Parts: sequence; structure tokens; C-alpha cells
Amino acid sequence: MLGYKMHMSLAKKTDDKGIVKSLLSYSTLGLEMGLSVAIGIGIGYFLDSFFKSYPYLTIIFMFFGIAAAFKTIYVLIRKVSKEDERDHSK
Repeated sequence: MLGYKMHMSLAKKTDDKGIVKSLLSYSTLGLEMGLSVAIGIGIGYFLDSFFKSYPYLTIIFMFFGIAAAFKTIYVLIRKVSKEDERDHSK
């Protein structure tokens, strides 16, 4: 009986670590998306002020930032689906 309790305790700790890891990756998703767009706009604004072409480069680099944010979402979705497949195969 003691061995069973130790095994269940160890399994619960492993599950808790997995949940915390998942929550941390999801919480950084919003930060990464916001920073991607903000950096794109910042680069575009700097280039527009340098080349005197406002607002064209700002808009173009904003779309690059949005594309980078969607890429981040895509990578996270693939990672979660791979982990889910691995967990179901056990």
C-alpha cells in the first residue's frame, strides 16, 4: 500500500509540473504576440522617419509583425498536438 501511495504522489507531481509548464507557455503567448507586432511597428516607424515615407513602411512592417505572431501561434499549436499524441500513445 505504501508503494502505491508513493507512486501516485510521484505521478501527481509529474502531472503538476506538466500543467505548470503548459500554463507558462500559454501565458507567454500573449506577450510574444504583442511584442512581435510592436517591434514590427517600431521598425517600420523608424524606417519611415529615415526615408520620409510615412505610413507605408509602418503598415508593411506591422503586417510582418502580425505574421510573426501567427507563426508563434502555429508553432505552439503543433507543439501541443505533438505532446497530446505522445500522451495518448502511452
